[in-house]
Amino acid sequence: MSFLQVTYHIDGAPEEAAARAEAVLLEQTVETPRDVALRHEFVRAHMMGSIREMAPLEDGRGLRVTLSLPTVTASVDAAQFLNVLFGNSSMHANVRLENFVLPEQMQGLFSGPKFGLEGLRAATDVQHRPLTATALKPVGLRLEEVAALCRTVAEGGIDLVKDDHYLADHPFCPFEDRVRACLRAVDEAAERTGRRTVYVPNLSGTPDQVRRQLDFAQAQGVGAVMLAPMLLGLPFFYELVHERLEVPVLAHPSFAGSTRIAEATLYGKLLRLYGADAVIFANYGGRFSFPQETCGQIAETLRQPWGPYRPALPVPAGGMQTERATELVTFFGLDVMLLIGGSLLSAGPALRERTREFIESVERAALTLST
Repeated sequence: MSFLQVTYHIDGAPEEAAARAEAVLLEQTVETPRDVALRHEFVRAHMMGSIREMAPLEDGRGLRVTLSLPTVTASVDAAQFLNVLFGNSSMHANVRLENFVLPEQMQGLFSGPKFGLEGLRAATDVQHRPLTATALKPVGLRLEEVAALCRTVAEGGIDLVKDDHYLADHPFCPFEDRVRACLRAVDEAAERTGRRTVYVPNLSGTPDQVRRQLDFAQAQGVGAVMLAPMLLGLPFFYELVHERLEVPVLAHPSFAGSTRIAEATLYGKLLRLYGADAVIFANYGGRFSFPQETCGQIAETLRQPWGPYRPALPVPAGGMQTERATELVTFFGLDVMLLIGGSLLSAGPALRERTREFIESVERAALTLST
């Protein structure tokens, strides 16, 4: 038998360890009292799982529990994997999913990013420095205003310009019209600069709506798309990536904060496993401000070797300032995408020039880091 190793943090007094760990084990396997499960031969032999390790947390306020869960139930499909990983136990307020180790026998269930870090470098033709990106906002701009904004930052040299994640198929800026207008804008900018910015539309709605948006955007020739996997559902995201996607996909973190999953595991492992080529997360020192150590762990987890899966690109964001470019490049290294919105947009009429200055500061920081 093969087993999925899953680690949880369980809050509470260490003396309650055995009972708490046993409860999580049963929830994630047979979902009955142990004596009921043991009455059945197949269940007893193949479905029970076991407590692999149990130790107090460093702060003394809980337990680190690693379970061995049979893959016979987890390897059925992309939704069932999540169910076995953190289904019923996610409803326990004192349980947090910390990590998992995917056995080799299960790696065929997922193919990970289709394009990954190298695919995004190819799409932008940027090989030796961090990528740069910004967002089209505020929401409420009319179509011509969005197109003008897109054109301006493209002329400034930004590598990717994406829809704000709140931009959906709004009547004041309809999806299909927006895609056409923004693609025209980056084409017009490319005629002036000789370099084409990648426009990234946001796909949002029901599964049928998102499928239609993706088909339309790809037919129009977009270079990448953005989705919020936790809003749309990870199994649907997985399906889109593996059955329909022909361009890289940026994963937006909206609704991800509703989970009790360690950040490096959610952003660094799960989203990569389900097919994200780049993952946006809240950077330290911004509006949401994950700790610096956590941001480093997310970035490293996205990029580190992992079985057959391509490395994905970390995208720290959320209230970043252009003045921090050198600091961020020094901390994250060259394989990163810096997503800066409001700090650029605050430049007003000087937006094009401020965008150029941002790109130049990233280039200087990358050169310093490389030498």
